[in-house]
Amino acid sequence: MCMKELAAYGIDEVTGFVPRDEPLRRLPEAFDAWEDIVPDISGLIRTRGLRSRLETLPLLDTSGLADESSCERAMLILTVFANGWVWGGSEPHLRIPAPIAVPLCALAERLDRPPLVHYASMLLRNWRKLDPAQPVSADNARMQIQFLGGVDEDWFFMASLGVELTGAPLLRIIHQSIATTQSRSDGELAADLENVTAGMGPVLAALARMRTWCDPHVFFHRVRPYLAGWPAPGAIYEGVSESPRIHVGGSAGQSSLIQALDAALGIDHGTSRAGIYLRDMRRYMPIGHRRFIADVERLSETRARAMAGSPALKAAYNDAVEQVDTFRRRHIGLAHDYILKPSGLAADEKGTGGTDFVDFLRDARNETARSKI
Repeated sequence: MCMKELAAYGIDEVTGFVPRDEPLRRLPEAFDAWEDIVPDISGLIRTRGLRSRLETLPLLDTSGLADESSCERAMLILTVFANGWVWGGSEPHLRIPAPIAVPLCALAERLDRPPLVHYASMLLRNWRKLDPAQPVSADNARMQIQFLGGVDEDWFFMASLGVELTGAPLLRIIHQSIATTQSRSDGELAADLENVTAGMGPVLAALARMRTWCDPHVFFHRVRPYLAGWPAPGAIYEGVSESPRIHVGGSAGQSSLIQALDAALGIDHGTSRAGIYLRDMRRYMPIGHRRFIADVERLSETRARAMAGSPALKAAYNDAVEQVDTFRRRHIGLAHDYILKPSGLAADEKGTGGTDFVDFLRDARNETARSKI
């Protein structure tokens, strides 16, 4: 069985999971009531005026948004409004008013992603180029919409965008490796795995750049609070349902990149806390991206081939797994510095996605390390 072409999964040959074209920067005139608030979000949060401004919104119909770029722009705006409403006051307010809740839930159902801030909207669809003539990169992009604003919030997301972009060549290799595992030699599969190992170098370098412009204290106290999800008993979406919904917040676990590598290498997290959490995070990914991971998971024979293959193939496989393990170890280091240390709390402090981050990240990392053969 063969994989579809990358484009069928919403994956670009050059930019990977990041759209090649700059996301839409303004909706049609009918949605000016939303767009007019966007430039003032940080000031309205600072003055505790965001909720009163959002309460004046009319209930707009999103059914006329026919193209993907408009739907994604509307989803981004409304998810920021929702998180700003819940967390933008002196106390949380877990009843989201109908002018936000109704169109947001309609779009969330249409895009098949949960109705709150998450990685796909806040990162993948929330950037613009600084120099339109140059390719998109971490150094040639900034966020379109922010909560409090500032270089630390901007760089947290743009550094993450850089990780996605540097990982784009890995998706081509993974895609090619499916055919390799099914019909080609150990030497050809080893070459694919060596390319994965080499391709992880820039990804690790991009991850390390997070520290350049994002201060841990600022992240913890000024950025992270607005990325949080809805804790028990959950948030009520007025005009949609009076049953509260519990959702996790924005999380790096919602990135498709490392999960795609897990799938390609046969790294199985099973029913551990990490495995359950990572599978749940696929609900927050764009539909095409989660289908790519599922197809790779189903079709890749890399691990079985490596276990039965030559010593050179085993070594190439283990080197690739080691690189994924290194990524997870370094991510643990970032989580420690950006969440645990500034919190002053014990190691069960929860990450932005609502997980007990130390235990989750260690589980995922240990399961990766144990995948070596």
